[in-house]
Amino acid sequence: MSRLVLLIFILLSSSVFAQSIQKGPYTVTEIAKSVYHFEDGNDSNPPGLVLNDDGQMKSMNNCSDMYLIVGTEKALLIDLSNTVKWDSTATESLRLLVYERVGDKKFYITITHNHGDHLGMLPAFVDDENASFWIPKEEFKGKDIFPVGRTTFFPENASIDLGGGFVINTTEVPGHTAHSTLFFLKDKDLVFSGDANGSGTGVWLFNEESFYTYKAAINKLIAYIENPANHIDLEKLRIHGGHAWQSAELGQLTSQYIYDMQTLMQEMAKGQVKTEPMSSSFLKFLDTNFKYGTATITWNKEAAERYSNSD
Repeated sequence: MSRLVLLIFILLSSSVFAQSIQKGPYTVTEIAKSVYHFEDGNDSNPPGLVLNDDGQMKSMNNCSDMYLIVGTEKALLIDLSNTVKWDSTATESLRLLVYERVGDKKFYITITHNHGDHLGMLPAFVDDENASFWIPKEEFKGKDIFPVGRTTFFPENASIDLGGGFVINTTEVPGHTAHSTLFFLKDKDLVFSGDANGSGTGVWLFNEESFYTYKAAINKLIAYIENPANHIDLEKLRIHGGHAWQSAELGQLTSQYIYDMQTLMQEMAKGQVKTEPMSSSFLKFLDTNFKYGTATITWNKEAAERYSNSD
């Protein structure tokens, strides 16, 4: 194959993965071979904050993302987005988009963490006999929301083989919730992280204890991604969070994002990081964004001062 022909092939291949389709409230993009990003937003209700010509808020859609990985034998859908009420076709559209890609393969659904904006479309599949659930055991302990007989609860560091070289490995990164779970696609340098590390504008840590939990978890995560046994190329690793629109200013999140999180907490101990106020009408504790490099932690100013004075 000549260099010109090879170049054309590469360009055409990459353009295929960049194409998106819309159906009902959803936009679907193939981000890698047999790996799909589902976003509960479309041209009529786009992701994020939209301003009018006067600079006033026209709309706000905090899209919550789903990721579908299709192996040769099984398929896994990670997360179930927001509850979509602004489009009456949401359930029908989501099911059609998923099953068009899954075909007759065994179909599983998993959830990164127990927050409503990642469980919203559970009703679309909870009574569907074709859908099985593969759920983090500790995160959902005592939660009777998944169908009996079609749900398997897995421990930390469990794996699932979808066939054809598509193997999912898991690890916990607590802090945002007690057992937030990351899903690594082995040998393909992709990780689907939900809200465990935020999506670019801040990982929300809801109390003082959650910060210290997250600090230990980031150190553990770095040890995980640096472990040769986990087959992760740090130069190629790409992080896909639960609200991808939030990473627009940063672009694609990489391993640097994780290392910056570690450094951010180290610098917070010295009281030497950039801060900006964070206003929330319903979460008063989350009043400040703390920043370093590509990383942001959304936490509490007084708690951060106690942390820096005690460390």
